[in-house]
Amino acid sequence: MNKNDPHPRWALGVRLLHWLTVLVLAFQVIVAFGPMKGPGMSTMNWLPVHMSVGVTILAVIVLRLGWRAFTKAPAQPYSRSWHRARTVFHMSIYALILAVLITGWLGYRPMPFMPPARLFGDLPVPLAPSVGPLSARAFAFIHAKLVWILLGLIGIHVAAALVHLAWFRDGVMRGMSFGRAGARSASEQ
Repeated sequence: MNKNDPHPRWALGVRLLHWLTVLVLAFQVIVAFGPMKGPGMSTMNWLPVHMSVGVTILAVIVLRLGWRAFTKAPAQPYSRSWHRARTVFHMSIYALILAVLITGWLGYRPMPFMPPARLFGDLPVPLAPSVGPLSARAFAFIHAKLVWILLGLIGIHVAAALVHLAWFRDGVMRGMSFGRAGARSASEQ
């Protein structure tokens, strides 16, 4: 790490898990808004894939939060209030991802006479417990609404990253990049 660099990078593991999260979430959105919205039994045919990807997202997020708990954030030359706002925003994204995953599971109930979905083609999906007065249908509705809120927060996150890259040109994007540590892009010079 260069001591003169005002925007050092996150640890390699944090960067890898960040971009793995991006890829898996993007695939999940493609499946949910693509083939699962198809005609007939499309939803039921793609549900095992959707649920398997959800479990993968859960594993990546848990690993990411665990890794992050033991990894110090790179120093940033911003105010304490900016750091707090950034932390609250990122924690909101994590919490929302977990809420989407949990409500999706709580909203899953196999149809009568249908075999339960299988994770990764082999593992049966455990049925979620009943939670108070909310039905599986209510949780599925909440799940769908939370997905839209999550997509909104992700949009804000991407927009903020692009503003740092194109407008501020402050090197913040280098923190999650994989290029050479000392290299600066043309837009940052």
